Order: sequence, then C-alpha cells, then structure tokens
Amino acid sequence: MHNQPTGTFDFDVALSYAAEDRKYVQVIAEMLKEKGVQIFYDEFATVDLWGRDLYVVLDEVYRKRARFVIVFVSIHYLSKPWTRHERISAQARAFTEENPYFLPVRLDDSELPGLRPTIGYIDARNTSKEQLVSLVRQKVSGAPGATNPEPDILRVPRTSDQQRELLAQRPPAWEYLLYAGVLWQRRYALEPKWRDHELGYGTRTGQHYDLSQVFMFLQNSLSDLEAGPANILKVLTPEAQLRAFGARGEPGNAELIEHIATRLVGMYEQMMDVASTLRGAGVPVELREVVEATAKLTDQPLQEIRDFIDRFVAEADSIPERLAEGQYLEIEMSLTLTIDSEALERQSNEMDLARRRLGL
Repeated sequence: MHNQPTGTFDFDVALSYAAEDRKYVQVIAEMLKEKGVQIFYDEFATVDLWGRDLYVVLDEVYRKRARFVIVFVSIHYLSKPWTRHERISAQARAFTEENPYFLPVRLDDSELPGLRPTIGYIDARNTSKEQLVSLVRQKVSGAPGATNPEPDILRVPRTSDQQRELLAQRPPAWEYLLYAGVLWQRRYALEPKWRDHELGYGTRTGQHYDLSQVFMFLQNSLSDLEAGPANILKVLTPEAQLRAFGARGEPGNAELIEHIATRLVGMYEQMMDVASTLRGAGVPVELREVVEATAKLTDQPLQEIRDFIDRFVAEADSIPERLAEGQYLEIEMSLTLTIDSEALERQSNEMDLARRRLGL
C-alpha cells in the first residue's frame, strides 16, 4: 500500500549515502540516469534544493516521493546526522509498505540500525557497478505504481500560462525569469507596430497642420521623444531594481517586477507611437522631409531597446544550466539609448532647409 493515493512518484529511486562514499555513488547515479531511471541524487538537484528547507524536503523525498530508496551502508553512513534523517524517513515508509521499498547496498561490514539482519542486501564488494544498475532497473520495471515524467525546466515564460506556472513554483532566480518573460511578451504583442515602423508606415491620424503649426508640432514631438529615455532610466535605477528584485538572499516582488518591465516596454511603444503620429499627420508637402527625418530619430533607440530585451532574455534562459553547474549568477541590466549621429544631422539640416524655404 503506497502513501501516495495516485500511485505515482517523482522518482524511481532516491539515493541515500555518506559524503565519503560519493565517488562510488556518483558513478552509479550517472549510469542510472543514462539508462533512463529517474533518480533523486543531490548533485543532480542543486537548483531544486537551493534556498529550501532541506530537513523538510529530504523527509518528503525519502518518505513519499520515490518508489524505492537505495541506501549505501558504510561506517561513514552510520555517523552522519543527515543520513540518519534520511534513513529514518525511509524506514518509516518501509514500515507501511507491503512490497520491498528499502534497498540496502553494503559498502563494508557495517550493520544498519533498525534493519533486520534477514533483509536482503546487495554487496557492492562482489557486485559490479553494471550489475547493480541492472538489478535496480529490474526492480523498477517490475514495481507497482508509476513515475511522473521529469518536469520541464522553467525558463523565460513566453505565455501567460507559463508565467503562472513560474510564479506557482518560483524556482531559484525566478525574479529574472519573470522580468525577461514580461519584457518578451509585451514586446511580442507590439510586433505589428514594429513592422509598420520598419516600413516607415504611419496610419493617418486625421490631424492636419498648416505652415504656422508644423514647427510647434515638431517641437512637441521632440519633447515627447526626450521624455521616453528619461522615464526608462527611472525604471532601471538601482533603487527601482532593489525594490523589485530584493536584496541578496531575499525574494523579489512579483508585482513590481512585472510593473517595471511593463513600463519599459511602454516607453518603447510610446516612441513608436510618436514616429507613427509624425508620419500619419497631414503637413504641407515642403515639410514632409523634415517630419520624416524627425520620425527616424527613433530608429536607433528603438533598436537598442529591442537588443537589450533579446540579450536579457537569452541570458535569463541560460539561468537553469548555470545554476546546475554551480556558476556564480550575476545578471546585468544596463541599457544605453543613443541617437544616430547621421540621423540627427539630417534632421537638423532638414529643419534649417525648411526654415529657409519659409523665410523663417
């Protein structure tokens, strides 16, 4: 009779061992994994264990979440507090099981407390690693119940469902995955606008400006463009990032993370809207070139925002592997916005030319 009503488990086997025996157990773990056996082995679970209460997690693993527990018994195993905790949890489960659950592997002549001497052992001293792995596979294949497939690695969420799953699980560094996901999703929703911008297309706004109004219209548009980068800098300040992402070792604030990411993409959209409004306005023919030159001032900063999002998403997508490899995690969130010097010179020249044409 299994503890889990559904008869499903997260692991085929959980390995319990002392650190001094890691060299031997590591080989067994890698061989089992290569053969498709789903195992709990602490070296493979670095990301999942990081930041969690190990006392609670290990009790759940060895008492509930595995179909079998393999205990590598040695003199070292008997003296460790953590292996004692794992053994007690596993033996509590074995007490309620009708079928074998607690599978001891002897590394020396040590006797395991609480385990009857009539329980069958596998002796690693006269059993090859290949034979042991084969025996484990046979045991798993003939056991009742089922093992859940390995969960997908949570990366940058590209959909609202993926974002909800990320927030439900909150794996290590979830804050950066969420931030990158909101940036990606919000920008993706604006891709039709970006394609229009690349084409230099502007939907007619119904607004028409005569010669006396165009320069004020251009001045207001330039003022709106200048406001965009200033607002972007506000959501990228160290203070804003600290409030959203939390200090080192502290969890972030999901609502604030989503808010500042949304605001950044909002500034990106606003810059495209300014360019579109310029192109969609009705202006005298002799001023169309200066209006277009003003709209093109947005090209480089918009591309820089897109590049920033692409870089950040790519970096965030690599977080699970980097953590699993034990790499130090440092995420850079700097963004520099510039105006192309040639575009600025052209706009200035077109403005001077327009003024001369109008005798201003």
